[in-house]
Amino acid sequence: MNILILTAKYGMGHYSASISLKQELEKEDTNVEIVDFFEIVFPVLKNIFYNMFNILVSKCGSIYNFFYKFTANTNVTPFKTATRKRVEKLIKDKNPDIIISTFPVCSSYISDYKKNKETDIKLYTYITDVNANKEWLTDETDTYFVSSRETEKQLQNFDIPKEKIKIVGIPVKEEFKIKEIDKEKNEIVIMGGGLGIVPGIDKILNELLEKEESYHITLIAGKNKKLYKKYHNKHENLTVLGYTEDVYKYMKKANLVITKPGGITLFEAIYSKTPIYVIHPFLSQEIGNATFIETYEIGEVVWEKNRKVSEDIMLLLKTPSRLEKMRHNMQAIRNNLEKINAIDVYNQRSTSVC
Repeated sequence: MNILILTAKYGMGHYSASISLKQELEKEDTNVEIVDFFEIVFPVLKNIFYNMFNILVSKCGSIYNFFYKFTANTNVTPFKTATRKRVEKLIKDKNPDIIISTFPVCSSYISDYKKNKETDIKLYTYITDVNANKEWLTDETDTYFVSSRETEKQLQNFDIPKEKIKIVGIPVKEEFKIKEIDKEKNEIVIMGGGLGIVPGIDKILNELLEKEESYHITLIAGKNKKLYKKYHNKHENLTVLGYTEDVYKYMKKANLVITKPGGITLFEAIYSKTPIYVIHPFLSQEIGNATFIETYEIGEVVWEKNRKVSEDIMLLLKTPSRLEKMRHNMQAIRNNLEKINAIDVYNQRSTSVC
């Protein structure tokens, strides 16, 4: 069986989900390949698109939110006629039985292809945030894999039938699911996604490292080279890392992760059973994920600007009963996920047709 995973490198979340899916699906007798869809469809413009995204997210959040809200209520496929031949060539070259999309634009283009070619290739869309909007929806998506009951309800409100929705969580690497690492007292991880953006990072670090309590902090700076250089080898209780494939090692042993609430990070924390502390979520999809954290009581979200964050963090670390309740709630979320993947769904549908 050939499986083609289409994604995009807007941040690292969508691409990270694709890597996790590949890792999971390759356990079966399959050939799985990941393709950055923008390299195929917009080879000349892709770097401009990615750079613009990074600027908007890191420096112009209000403008980013404006565009996000606009696209949330629409589902358009720009330049579909001009790029159709590139899409057709991609599918002809890869000859997939299943196409998996982890980015909404990919789903739109493949849906357009399926309509025009009347093909029976299966299109499965993995939604990589808790909130689902119209941007993710296409007529030719066969199954939606979503993070939670809330996401399922949102899709049903858009008239997607329940039988086309599977609640599986957001894909994370197998190490988060199977590797057991003991928690260490007063161990904190701070991370800001692939771009290494953490609101108020200077104040948080200075205040925590000055406390009499012996905290050890692992700061994962991602691709933020400026942040890495600023704090690397500056304090004995501070370990600073750049981009790493071993996030699970640090998150699993931590008692708390201070982070931006991206969809991937959210479920990495859930599988690690590491309570989440979120400071001033601002981007639209992160607000949805932060609300999920509060609703299920798996962490704490600081919405107001005047909260004394370092004292708040210390109080939380000194209240093991609160942390244990959060970990219990994370386990409950894991227990309620469906143990099913794209191959399982494909085989079920094939059997039912026969």
